[in-house]
Amino acid sequence: MSSLRTHRLIQLTDNHIGVSREHRLAGVCTYDTFRQVLADIAALPDVPDMLAVTGDVAAFGKRKAYRLFAEQISFVDIPYIWLPGNHDDFEVMQSSVTSTPYWPLLEFGNWRVISLNSAVSGEVGGFLADSELDFLAATLRKESAHPTIIFLHHPPVPVGCQWLDNQKISNANELENIVVAASNVQAIFCGHVHQEYAVGWASCRVYTTPSTCFQFAANSREFAMSDDRPAYRWIDLHPDGRMETGVHHLQIADYAVDHQVTEY
Repeated sequence: MSSLRTHRLIQLTDNHIGVSREHRLAGVCTYDTFRQVLADIAALPDVPDMLAVTGDVAAFGKRKAYRLFAEQISFVDIPYIWLPGNHDDFEVMQSSVTSTPYWPLLEFGNWRVISLNSAVSGEVGGFLADSELDFLAATLRKESAHPTIIFLHHPPVPVGCQWLDNQKISNANELENIVVAASNVQAIFCGHVHQEYAVGWASCRVYTTPSTCFQFAANSREFAMSDDRPAYRWIDLHPDGRMETGVHHLQIADYAVDHQVTEY
């Protein structure tokens, strides 16, 4: 791809699609909100270069959910990448989303985009296996002249919600050491926490992105829902090495979450 223009990526995360189009979590039809988010993106005046889907694509890791995801996302006709979250089944994803295989490294002009798998089968919290850390370190060394962003599901930093902070990447110090040593990582983009957050860390910026279905209340000690609408993040990678990003919430008039739920 040309290095002489800005590349726009859009991050979608925590879709939580069920095995039917009618599936609901916290009172929200997750397939329908995912559809509405994609429709909003499709209506943008400039088509983004890529969608990055950063985990918890499915609510329960079922094949039918991934097929519904692939069916819906194909309508926007935009290239996409994905990585697994703790609600996903990586093996089932790989055999279900066959049109787009797992793609850990991409080039956009002078930029490099790395995806890492922080999900651990049967666990809610995040962890980066040695293979992921070794891949990251080797790639950053090889691509040292190129500004880089990283996509993850779990954040490596606390976000101010005690119940969620217990689920961050448990060996984030190893990630930090690699990122600091490399010095070419501009930003890390995560999902999992269903809210917008940004902080400086490891010589870069860490951003979390709201879900395409429902959000969690910020700064909450225990599980709590927010009334914030479904959202996605845009990321502009400029040819001079600058990066800009922001979050867009949909305006859905009849949107309502169930505040009585105590888990998801």
